[in-house]
Parts: sequence; C-alpha cells; structure tokens
Amino acid sequence: MKLSQSAFVGIITVSIAAVVGGYVWTLRNDGGEKLLNQFDQTMAPDNDLILTDDAVLKSYITQYGPTPTMRVIMTASDRAGIDCHNRAHQFGRMSYEEFGDELMKLNLPECHSGFYHGAIEAYFKEHGTDNLAEKLSFICPDNLNMFFMHQCRHGIGHGLMAWSSYDLPATLDYCGLMNDDMGKGSCRTGAFMENIVGSLTNSPEARADGHFTKFLSDDPQYPCNIVKEEYKSDCYFLQTDHMFALSKNGVQGIVDACMNAPEQYHFSCFASMGRTIGGLNRGRPEQAIKDCQLIPGQSDRIDCIMAVAKDYLWDPSGQEGGLRFCDLVPLEDGKMQCYLALSEHARAVLSSEQLVSFCTRVPQELSAVCLAFSS
Repeated sequence: MKLSQSAFVGIITVSIAAVVGGYVWTLRNDGGEKLLNQFDQTMAPDNDLILTDDAVLKSYITQYGPTPTMRVIMTASDRAGIDCHNRAHQFGRMSYEEFGDELMKLNLPECHSGFYHGAIEAYFKEHGTDNLAEKLSFICPDNLNMFFMHQCRHGIGHGLMAWSSYDLPATLDYCGLMNDDMGKGSCRTGAFMENIVGSLTNSPEARADGHFTKFLSDDPQYPCNIVKEEYKSDCYFLQTDHMFALSKNGVQGIVDACMNAPEQYHFSCFASMGRTIGGLNRGRPEQAIKDCQLIPGQSDRIDCIMAVAKDYLWDPSGQEGGLRFCDLVPLEDGKMQCYLALSEHARAVLSSEQLVSFCTRVPQELSAVCLAFSS
C-alpha cells in the first residue's frame, strides 16, 4: 500500500496520552471516565496463560479491564523471565477492539510501552488516514518530556508500518515528514521494530491481519545494509532482536553480527544488544552482565551495560531491578556509567519526589549528579 504525503500528514496528527508511571491510567481532560470507572474496584487473579492464550487475554480485558490485566501480564512475564513487549502489542490491539477510540485517551507505560504501540496500530487499521485532521486533540502533546515524546512518535512508526502492510521503504520516507530530527528518528525506530515484530508473529492469523514482512532475511545485517544511509543508525538500534533470532550460537551471534556491521554503527548495534539481552534476562542481572562481557571492546561493552540499565526503568517499578543490576556490574565494565545512565533515565519516568529518594541509593560520589537531574 502506497501512501500519499497528504495522507501521512493526517497520520502524524494522531497520538495518545502521556504516562507518569505505575499501574495507573493517565486520564486526559477530554474524557475517558467511563473506561476508567468501569473497572476501578475490580481485582484480577494471576494466570500465566495470559501470555500465550488469546482467549484468556480477551477474557481479562472484558472482565477486569486494562489496568488489572496489565498487572497480570507483568506478573506472569516476570515469573517466566521473559519480556512482555510483544504480548503487550496484542493486548493493546485487543483492548482497542473492545473500547474503540476512548482507549486512545488513556495509556499504560509497562512492557516498554507495547500496549499503546498495539493500540495505535489498531487505530490505524480501523480509521486508515481519512479525516485524521479532526483528531488533533490526540496529537503527541508538547508538554511530554523527551523520553515519552520519543515513545509517542515511536508508536506512530509502529502503527504506520502495520497499517501500510509492512511497506518499510515507504514508511521510512514518510517518517521524514515529522517536523524535527528527533521525531523522524523515533518514528523510524518504531517502523524498524514493527518490521521485526511482524517476523516474530508468523502465524496464519498474523498473516491474515497483514502482520508479515518481506524486509527480513537470513542475513543479520538486512535490511540495515540496504536502507538509505541516513536510516542505518536507527535500523541497527533495533536490529539485534533479529540477529538473535538468526543466531545458532546464542548471544555470541549478536556480538559477531554487530562486529561485522560498519564501525560507525557499532554504538547503535551494541546499545541495541543491551536492550535485547535485558529482555532475555528478566530477573537474571548476572547473566545480562556476562552477555555484555562477550563484547571484546571496553567502550562497546559499556554501551551494552548502559542500555541494559535503561531497559530496567520504564516505570517506577523498575527502580529496584535497575539499581541491583548496576551494583553487580564490575567497575571496569562500566559500573559508574551504569548508574549515570540509570539516573538520567530516572528523570524521565520518576516524579521529582521519587527521583530524590532514588538518588540516595546510587553511590555517594554520584548522588549530586543524580539530584541535578531532578531540577
């Protein structure tokens, strides 16, 4: 499906609300009370089948509502030691099918924002690009901090990629219509991630829904080696999930593939590796450190460590895990850089009061720097 530039201008006017953190819906001033109040007294029992059984997931959405369902998904994923981002995509899509446009006024940050990535995909599937100008109240609001603005625009890349039947080159070009470089890059990372997510959902049902991409191969460098030069860094920043899927040698396969990438993209690739192994090693910080230590160069190892640290802290519940991870990192592999990365990231996802408390738990010599992020 080819999109006109005027159609894409319509797409980028739609978005979703910001998140402050925790298992709490953030409600915008323009509505959402019905959805919020419908389930506010309801508790949901734990059920690990929610990660694999769509019927169970659907029943939780309709019986308990989105917020308790997210708690159950996170509990199950923590118990299984797996990342819940891709499952949260399906959660967001199914929730949109249940609640419609009202869902777009609300958001959950957990599972690396997978919920609203899926919701915005479903929105595009429902509405296409017609009459989106009237949806200006849903645009990524200017008062978002840098982290959540990135997530909002990243979600647009996911949604546009899925809606366009995985036309990666067209999606990347249309991301260029965003009005600033950060927005363009964020949109492109969403497109590249959705390209990989599509490959990981290779079922007949997924194909029927258009979740299939032809822009992946058994070459771990593809499609990063065929996209325009200005798109390559964003591609490598998401490529390591696919590198791992292709690897016959576990995480070592990611290291080898990143080392074979052009040198100017090593930072993007090894930072991507940190995000990937963070997801692979939920609750196993020692193993995540060992995986980063497979990287031969110290600078690249530290980039990996810093990315793992950031991967812990997408909402306030990740503080304990992030701090424990950095505490275990050897000094020569970037312990101080780990704490600094975690502290800077904490500014985006913690309230000022939470950040002050958090900064008392980093090494004393870094506490002043951490506190400076709260001002």
